[in-house]
Amino acid sequence: MNENTNSRELEVDLVFTLDVRVPDKSSTKLKVIDRILAGLDPRNDLILIDPKVKTKHFLFRKRNNILTVHYLGNDGDSSLNGVPLEKGKLYILEKDDILQVGKIEIRILRETGIASAPSLEKEKLEEEFDEEEDEEIPAFTPMPKPKAEDVIIEKAQPQKKVEPHLNLKAIKLIPYKVYGFVIDVALTYLILGFITPSLGLLSPLLDFLYPVTSFLTSNFDFSLKVLSLIEFFICFHFLMIFASLILGTTPGAFLIGLHHTDKDKSLLAIRFKAYLYALLNIVVLPLLIFDIPFYKGKDLKEFLTFSSRDLTSSIFFKITRRAIAPVLIIASFLSPFFLRPPFTATITDDHLRAPKYRDVHTNSLVSSSSTLGISLRSELSNQFALLPYFEKKKLGFVLYDLTNNKALIMKEEQREAMSSALFKLRYANPLASLTIPNEQIANEALKNKTLECLHISLLHIIPGLVDFGPFLSNSFLFKNEFLKNFGLQDNFFINSFDKKNPALRISSGKEEKVFLFTKKEIIEFTLTNPKQTNLLDNLMSGVLAGMYFDQSTSKREGPPQILEVISSFERGNVQTILTYYINEVKKAQTSNNSQWRLFLKKNILQTKQALNGRTTKNIEKSFDDIINSL
Repeated sequence: MNENTNSRELEVDLVFTLDVRVPDKSSTKLKVIDRILAGLDPRNDLILIDPKVKTKHFLFRKRNNILTVHYLGNDGDSSLNGVPLEKGKLYILEKDDILQVGKIEIRILRETGIASAPSLEKEKLEEEFDEEEDEEIPAFTPMPKPKAEDVIIEKAQPQKKVEPHLNLKAIKLIPYKVYGFVIDVALTYLILGFITPSLGLLSPLLDFLYPVTSFLTSNFDFSLKVLSLIEFFICFHFLMIFASLILGTTPGAFLIGLHHTDKDKSLLAIRFKAYLYALLNIVVLPLLIFDIPFYKGKDLKEFLTFSSRDLTSSIFFKITRRAIAPVLIIASFLSPFFLRPPFTATITDDHLRAPKYRDVHTNSLVSSSSTLGISLRSELSNQFALLPYFEKKKLGFVLYDLTNNKALIMKEEQREAMSSALFKLRYANPLASLTIPNEQIANEALKNKTLECLHISLLHIIPGLVDFGPFLSNSFLFKNEFLKNFGLQDNFFINSFDKKNPALRISSGKEEKVFLFTKKEIIEFTLTNPKQTNLLDNLMSGVLAGMYFDQSTSKREGPPQILEVISSFERGNVQTILTYYINEVKKAQTSNNSQWRLFLKKNILQTKQALNGRTTKNIEKSFDDIINSL
């Protein structure tokens, strides 16, 4: 009786120890008391660091003096005494058995002088473990930690120093995720800021995106300071969705060799899973910055922990990570500098020149328009007369030379809404809302920001970085908005007058255009200028140079002048236009210049046609009476 009891006590006291050896590191010995879960996750009892190691890789169990290992890794990734292990199988371990996974070697040690368990008992245990083979291991179930006195470590390397060392190697706070994310951002920026405009697809893309962002701003209370960030990441995640359907992962993850593949699933299932993940990030915008894998994380710690087990170690991806990807990122951010003109055309300031011919006799031009947000205060030579120029839904100015009977026409070509212009100024720059005007800004700030965009070039990099941050494509592309209607040119001249002036003149040597920054729109005008006249100089110095931003709503006293007439045409106030022409006809009737009276008559007739459908019969009769009086 005593002998049997002592025998059982000897069997219970049988001790197994795992001797873990990694090249270039001191060995670690861990005594198996009940069970030990080994793998890559830092919460395991034994942490193993190797690309082939899974989160949960080995489950060691000691029962009735029998040590077994439940293999949880992939088939063939590990071996026992040189024989490949199969996933889900249980193996009985003996003294001096060697488990190998990657570069890690685990040798089974057993204390000497203690007999092995009876073979009959071992066969029963094998059957017992076979029944437990399909037992599901709970996800990250807390394992009992071995006591400090139970762990046998070499004297030169105490346990307290080894454990933190292993943990620091195991816990990687998403370094490859961030790397892949930066590549994804750079590729999105490359497509939006370089590839799309180079292929001539910029306008269709803007026409597609602008209604989307208009809907967001009109239906959701987004802060204007993050609006450009939201617009950029809308484009970002469209790219992620398409990449997920094609590659089964994001472009950045693919380039650095991150693969979230499952051998048990088809390629279609993997792509659909990646698609749902990218779609989820569109809905949950606050979580997209770190690209957190919802379908993998089970708690907060796993959200912030990334292991190298999914990092492909092939030579191709190593070269890509270390050489190709960094060059790609840098090239993406510098790509806008290599767009073809007019994106990168040279802009030269053209200082306002005094007219070659100046008359001492001048007329004062004092006018104001609360609709346009512009006022005019200037002196125009008596040699010239200024008239409005109207076509159906388009406006302009006419400067007539009373001496040579020549006319310069400043005619509206097109106009851009303020909200649309600000969207284009934000395009492709996620940080644009921090450095540019928002949707509540006045036309004065937008005009001055436009000047900064026009000057951006390879020779103007530092001021560009100060004005727009590291993303510069929006400045190049907004610059193109003002130059795209010119012929292909490498050099342009601009006359911006001063910062308080709403007019901007751009010349290519052959073509002249004027942009007027009004309260709600940017209006583009083309100039038709007769040769061998000084009309252009007088338009610049006598009319446009005298304009300034005026956001006040007070009305000017006196008869209507040029800007009041322009404003009335915009609002449909025909009576003000009629009153203006009555005053102009009275002045013309005292003139002996028949050609001027004929030109004024044609101008009034054209205005009447432009107002067709907006006048009453009495107004039309009044226009006819004025025309007949000339």
